Amino acid sequence: MVAIVGCCVLHAECSMAQTPEQSKVWEAQRAQTVADEKARTERLNRERAARRADPMAWVHTLDPMTAGGWEFRAVANDGAWATYSTEHQMKRSGHLSTVWLREEFAEPQTGGNGPYLSIVEKVQYDCSKDRARPLVVIYYSDNNVRGSEQTEEADEKTAVWNSIVPGTREELNFLWACGAAKGGGAR
Repeated sequence: MVAIVGCCVLHAECSMAQTPEQSKVWEAQRAQTVADEKARTERLNRERAARRADPMAWVHTLDPMTAGGWEFRAVANDGAWATYSTEHQMKRSGHLSTVWLREEFAEPQTGGNGPYLSIVEKVQYDCSKDRARPLVVIYYSDNNVRGSEQTEEADEKTAVWNSIVPGTREELNFLWACGAAKGGGAR
C-alpha cells in the first residue's frame, strides 16, 4: 500500500513539473507579454502627449452628429474628454430645464457594466438652486454613440440632486442649459 501511495505522489509531482520545452515556451510568452505591455504604454503616452499638444485634433476625429442637433461645447485641456449638447427635446418647466448631453472620452472609462468611450445623458437642471440630476445615462463601448450600450434610468421622484461645482464641465453644461432655456445667454 505504501508503494502505491508513493508512486501516486511521485506521479503527481512529475505531472506538475515543467519540461524544458514548456519552460522555454512559458518564458517566451512572459517576455512577449512584457514587450506588448511596454509597447502599449509607449503608444498611450504618445497619444496623450499629442492630445495635450492639440486637444482639438482629437475632437475633429469625432462625429459631430449634427443630425441630432449636437453642438460641440468644450474639450478638456489635456484632450481627455469632449462634451456636446443639443436643444432637441429640451424641456422647460418653471425653473427646471431638462436636456440631453453627450460626452466623448479619449480613453476607456469605467462604469455601467463595463468600459465605455461615449455617454449620452438626459439631465434635469434646477436653474434656481444651481443643481442637477441625471435621469437617464446611456453608456456606449465606442465613441460617437456606437458599440454596445448599457442604460441606467433614475426615477424622477427619487433621483438625487447634485450641486453644481464652479469651474467644472458640469457648470459649463448648467450655464448653457439654464441660459438656453431662458432664451439664450448664460445666467
